[in-house]
Amino acid sequence: MRNLFLFCLALVLVLGAEIGHFLMPSGLSATGDAGIGRVADLISFESTDSNAVEVDGIRFEILVPERVWLIPTKQLGDEAPVKIGIRITNQKQTAIRFTRFDPQVVLGLEIAGADGLPLIRKGGRDMLTEASYEQLACPLVQPGESVTFFLDANLYWRNNLLQLGGSDELGGGWYFEALKPGTYKVRLLYGNSSSVASCYDPTQNPKTRVPDILQGLWVGQAITPFVEVRLVNF
Repeated sequence: MRNLFLFCLALVLVLGAEIGHFLMPSGLSATGDAGIGRVADLISFESTDSNAVEVDGIRFEILVPERVWLIPTKQLGDEAPVKIGIRITNQKQTAIRFTRFDPQVVLGLEIAGADGLPLIRKGGRDMLTEASYEQLACPLVQPGESVTFFLDANLYWRNNLLQLGGSDELGGGWYFEALKPGTYKVRLLYGNSSSVASCYDPTQNPKTRVPDILQGLWVGQAITPFVEVRLVNF
């Protein structure tokens, strides 16, 4: 009887260890800092993914390094730069070419107030000017690689109204007005409907280079998740 009891006890301990090992996340050890570090990396990766969306094997991530934006003073010419960008990562097995970064046509910024209602975006462009040849390039992104673009964005005062806006660097501009201290949400909309575009090679001489008509550009639409920011006075 005693031997039977010891056998049953040993069996319970073995099964308990196997069940515990099965339920434990892969790569996590019950002891040691290495396992804890891997879990921390996993949490950080998931946090980054909350700012991104995947469409057709392409990852679109909104980049807002600073979530607290300082409101500038009302002195003439005083403004506070704001960093808002997008990182596009090719997760497919083949190289993908993207169209040029045009904030008026391809890449749009959307802002919502604390009430969830979107702010009206204003601005425009009468005609396209070749102010930024690098921006008019159509990047070819290899598998596993990324391309990043930041908007020209600033907080400033105009007609006693706080505005967020900037140049599209192609002959036009955009802005949101009547902002106030408080919480807002921002996201980026990326959309391209044409597989053909006129693109510049930024490595060529600016005085002599001419655009190339490229085909096979990625066509689709992506909307990043909202990212929360706060506007505060100095």
